[in-house]
Amino acid sequence: MKNNNQHSLDFGDITSKLDKINVNKGLLITFEGGEGVGKSTQATLLYHQLEKYGIDCIKTQEPGGSVLGNNIRKWVKSSGSISALSETLLFEAARSQIMTEIISPALRQNKVVIVDRFIDSTISYQGFGHGLDVEIINQLNKIASKNVIPNLTILLDIEPEIALSRVSNQTDLFTEEDDNKRVDSENQRKFEQKPLEFHKKVREGYLSLSKNEKRWFLINAEQKSDVIAKLILDRTKELLLKNGVEKTRLED
Repeated sequence: MKNNNQHSLDFGDITSKLDKINVNKGLLITFEGGEGVGKSTQATLLYHQLEKYGIDCIKTQEPGGSVLGNNIRKWVKSSGSISALSETLLFEAARSQIMTEIISPALRQNKVVIVDRFIDSTISYQGFGHGLDVEIINQLNKIASKNVIPNLTILLDIEPEIALSRVSNQTDLFTEEDDNKRVDSENQRKFEQKPLEFHKKVREGYLSLSKNEKRWFLINAEQKSDVIAKLILDRTKELLLKNGVEKTRLED
């Protein structure tokens, strides 16, 4: 029987999954989009499905994933006086730490790494949103990310007015039940509370970036969650098949 707290996509008992396998090389899958588009939900659903298939994978998020990153996240999101440049440098510091502690080691072990926000968030938010020089951000991104580029970037796109309405009435955006999930209380919603024009610029940034590289997978986030999850899973399967995972392993 399904628990009422379970998502509509129930992946069953993960403990019964197949023995874990690795892909031919580490793969980095990132989730991007504005506030309230459903990135964290979809990242978690993909992670659990890959676990069910027996794919050796991890899930983390930015800024966060490390003690330093989590502290930076809480401080930046609850501070109203920080400058856009200082904000950017702090986010890059958090990125450098999570690369060193989590992402790079997992990629070297040929794992699939799922990240809720990565380099493109900084370009869209601090570049397009705040108006900082995008080229400078690109250089900082290269340094902090060790020049690692995602194999697949999933962009969940929706009109900001609709997305923001999804989070405006929530007391807590997430709980602490899962250490990989972000925890933003009401006094840590710095970006959600920015003017609508800011969010429109962020969206413009994402849409501009998604036109330039084949790694992007643009999805209309107004669709039902299970429909979005299937689109993401199908695209991820294509990537896994190209990297040595047998088709039979990915059958439901």
